[in-house]
Amino acid sequence: MSRFALPLTACLAAIAVAGCSGTPTVQTGPDAETIDGKLYRVDNTAAQLVYVDPTVDFSRYNRILLAPLGVDSVEIIQPDNSSMPYARRRDWELTDEDRAALQAGYREVMLQELVDKGGYALAEAPGDDVLLITAMLTQLAPNAPKDDNQSRYAGRSQVYTEGAGSIAVAVAFADSETGEVLALSKDRRRSTQQWGVNNRVTNRAEVRRVFSAWARQIRQGLDQVHGRDAEAE
Repeated sequence: MSRFALPLTACLAAIAVAGCSGTPTVQTGPDAETIDGKLYRVDNTAAQLVYVDPTVDFSRYNRILLAPLGVDSVEIIQPDNSSMPYARRRDWELTDEDRAALQAGYREVMLQELVDKGGYALAEAPGDDVLLITAMLTQLAPNAPKDDNQSRYAGRSQVYTEGAGSIAVAVAFADSETGEVLALSKDRRRSTQQWGVNNRVTNRAEVRRVFSAWARQIRQGLDQVHGRDAEAE
């Protein structure tokens, strides 16, 4: 299996979700790992998995069509409550309110990064210069029981954990008119690893921080393929 350096116009896929680690390289040759023989595995990325069509010129896409965050098939990794006497035996689950809050938070930070900071136009419909970005939340691994009366005893002491937990996401970048997938990425991130209070307010802040990091990297990837100087952050 051979490899070649990922060209600038295709580097978007490698840095969009988790950034580049060293020089991204696309696998080539008969032993290359592919999806349908078109999307090729990219090595040397910080993301868990990245695939890209290396023939695509991402710089042709000047506008963004942002799909709602997918939250219908989220695997919940239940926290270990064995050492938490304040925890009731109730599984952590997403409610409709939780899903709506996740979708609203994701859209807000994406618009802040791509539109407010990046200056990219948001499309309302497909077009020949429109890149469709579709993200799906795939896994949540909270570090503590949910902050509600069914999961924690009323009158409980404050709960402290080393961050809120971890989140996994899958992102597809596609041509908005044809629906053809141009790149795929999967990544999993932990929230802050500092000890602190664990409640619904701090947890939502941690989720927003992770979403912001992903959104910032998508914006920086777009900046690169359009020849802009990426904002140093």
